Amino acid sequence: MILRFSFLAAISIPVALEAQIRASEIGAISQTIDGTVISVEYSRPRARGRDPIFGTKAVRWDEVWTPGANWATTLDVSKPVQINGHPVAKGKYSVWMVVRKGGPWTVVLDPRSHRYHMEPPDSTKDQVRIPVRIQTAPFTDVLAWSMPELRMDGGTLAMQWERVRVPLDVKVQPSLVSTLPAGDAAEYLGEYKFVELDSAGKESKVTVFNITHEGGTLKGRWTPDDPYMKKFALIRISPDWFVPGVYDESGTLYEVLKPDITVEFKRENGKIASFVIRDMEDNVWGTGTRKR
Repeated sequence: MILRFSFLAAISIPVALEAQIRASEIGAISQTIDGTVISVEYSRPRARGRDPIFGTKAVRWDEVWTPGANWATTLDVSKPVQINGHPVAKGKYSVWMVVRKGGPWTVVLDPRSHRYHMEPPDSTKDQVRIPVRIQTAPFTDVLAWSMPELRMDGGTLAMQWERVRVPLDVKVQPSLVSTLPAGDAAEYLGEYKFVELDSAGKESKVTVFNITHEGGTLKGRWTPDDPYMKKFALIRISPDWFVPGVYDESGTLYEVLKPDITVEFKRENGKIASFVIRDMEDNVWGTGTRKR
């Protein structure tokens, strides 16, 4: 019996060491927007029947609190961003919030990223301090970070727990510029005969392709409309090379079809005369010839 007990105890030790159930389990989110990676790592406290959370001994008013548990929540951005209009340099930060009963809260990003939750940092010039207005939300038992809204140039990073939601508007640096000066756009404008090619390179359909300059952006449109692209932006990536940008119903760019589609313009005697459209494998699937 002694030998059997010792054996069972011995084989159970590794299991006991590996099993580590925490009241606040570790979580993480990561979102890429136009090449910028935004990551949050945090421990996820549960309400465990506590209601309310804020303004009690769980999270006191005017406390400097990390929106998580155990080690401080961290925010890591792979490139410079703006959060609620405040510039945030590339890097990893511990995240803190000054919680208030009335008025805006303050989000504090501190470059000292590895800190315990009971050791809030002192104020320094290296911190980014962002006033935020909280929102009322349905009760959430487990603290959650998410990015529920995305745009081509950014999105909303949100923390939610109990009935409190803290939204942060994140704006990334664009990799492409959608605008084109009128003087540069002029030589591309006009009407083109567009010939769509099949997989064998033979003519399958002929339509009209128009290029205009509207609101500072070069735009293309087939007649009749392409059901997905409709009127779309032509975004310059190099001299005489463009990629399409698709708009949503509100007129906001939400997708750039790079490298899926490229539009290459051709010149004759120095003037734009035609273009070809290529897919991501460099196959030509359409050609346009200027009509007037």
